[in-house]
Amino acid sequence: MNWVSSLSEEEIKWQEHFTRKLDEVEGKSTFTTAFLDPRQFELAEAALRGRSDLAYTVYGGYPEAERKVLHIYPAQHQGSLPSLKAVLVEWSRSKEKLGHRDLLGAVLALGLKRDQVGDIAMLDDFRAAIMVLQARAEFIISNLDQVGRVPVNCSVEEPGRLNLSQKNGKEIKGTVASLRVDSLLSLGFGLSRSRVVRLIRGGLVVVNWRPITSPSLQVKEGDQISLRGRGRIVVDRVEGETRKGRMHLKLKKYN
Repeated sequence: MNWVSSLSEEEIKWQEHFTRKLDEVEGKSTFTTAFLDPRQFELAEAALRGRSDLAYTVYGGYPEAERKVLHIYPAQHQGSLPSLKAVLVEWSRSKEKLGHRDLLGAVLALGLKRDQVGDIAMLDDFRAAIMVLQARAEFIISNLDQVGRVPVNCSVEEPGRLNLSQKNGKEIKGTVASLRVDSLLSLGFGLSRSRVVRLIRGGLVVVNWRPITSPSLQVKEGDQISLRGRGRIVVDRVEGETRKGRMHLKLKKYN
């Protein structure tokens, strides 16, 4: 397993724990993970590639979900999707605008851990959907009645009924001199290059779920760049060059 050598100490511990869980899946037993971020999902799939005795299904509530759950079972059995629900949170017009961080903070304040909560999709200015395992859905709607100072109403919905796959982020088009990460962050978030460089060197930027400190890091189509506190951008497409050699880009921005 050569890929282990490139992991951080924390990632190695996580992978070892995950492998032990895989070893427990035999006979009629199954294993459903907590929500995995994209880096953990990458590690999990790497471990599963060497296990012909096991199969798995993946679900995050909708096709573009960032955080996903794996349901792992013996290969000879028929699989099923992990049991996820969407907690639909609704509120009335308010002077305070609620966002992803507000909702996540309110849910975690109930005592849940971060890996018990999946994606939080903002549906419009007054509604959001929080992906959770079915076992946690009723707990949330019974206890979440306020986010900050804003009263909210919660209900449990099937994720497929909310058309979340249509929430594809905000499209941003522009040109950059190169595919350096600082150039793309500047374009995607409308920040000056000098400020972006300070943010990168301050440890606030993650590319494909790995922290970076080099503004000159080259990225490519499909890469995800997260800026703490502001959201993330995905390099959707490189669309050719201008006459002056700059590159046309199409980004998707998610708050």
